[in-house]
Amino acid sequence: MRNIILVCTSLISFSALAYDDIPPTLAEWQRAAQNPLSPNFSLPIEYNYHGGAPDGGVNIGSFAPIMPIKFDGWNIINQLTLNVMGTQGDITGIRGLPEPYTGNGHGGSAGYAAGLADTFFTSYISPNINDEISFGIGPTFVFPTDEPSRELGSGKFSMGPAAMFVYQTPTDWTLAFQAQQIWSVFGSSEREAVSQMILKPTVNYNLPDGWYLLSNMEVIANWRSPSDQRWTVPIGAGVGKLFAVGENAIDTRVQGYYNVVTPDLGPTWSIGATVSFIFGEL
Repeated sequence: MRNIILVCTSLISFSALAYDDIPPTLAEWQRAAQNPLSPNFSLPIEYNYHGGAPDGGVNIGSFAPIMPIKFDGWNIINQLTLNVMGTQGDITGIRGLPEPYTGNGHGGSAGYAAGLADTFFTSYISPNINDEISFGIGPTFVFPTDEPSRELGSGKFSMGPAAMFVYQTPTDWTLAFQAQQIWSVFGSSEREAVSQMILKPTVNYNLPDGWYLLSNMEVIANWRSPSDQRWTVPIGAGVGKLFAVGENAIDTRVQGYYNVVTPDLGPTWSIGATVSFIFGEL
């Protein structure tokens, strides 16, 4: 009898250990990858090209680590975005250019400049609500790390509030909405003050084998611009594929958008690609 009890105890212990060692499924990784408030450390590397502006295009490469700090019942989700930009002339209508960049010439190589652009940092306080709903609120900052003489950004230190809401169904859908408003505090006296709102509705629909469809639009409003030059409103979609790599994951996506509303000097379309490395337990 004693031997039978020992065997049963061993089997239960082994089963529990084996269950704990089961790696996350692709669906579980997708939920984490598609929720910016998920408390997993990740390293997104992103490239975007904004084209169709009268004076050329804008290339932006971004390195955007998400660094969570976990607490009992709530988390702090820190998002840092370092940007490298290349642009040709008087272009506005995107987050990194609240006013037109003015080069030595209007378009062409004479007006081209490239280098480090503004750096963004947002910190969300996010309580643990349930498996379907995530919410975060906190401050957002813009640091003028661009070279002011080349005007590859705002030239201003700016800050303001940020909020995010994420809803995930048990199976296929992730719906998210982010809102930020920034105002300039100080910076180059030769640059215009900044009052910019960023709205980001996101929709993800998961398909079999780690594939998914997405729409991740970034609506921009520059409040200091004239009313007919204020808004950038894109519409479009993309496709992504998530790969499980042992206890981690790699998320890849490509997407394209057409701006149904844009300033006269703004781009009319954009394309982008992102590779995200996701680490940590789910």
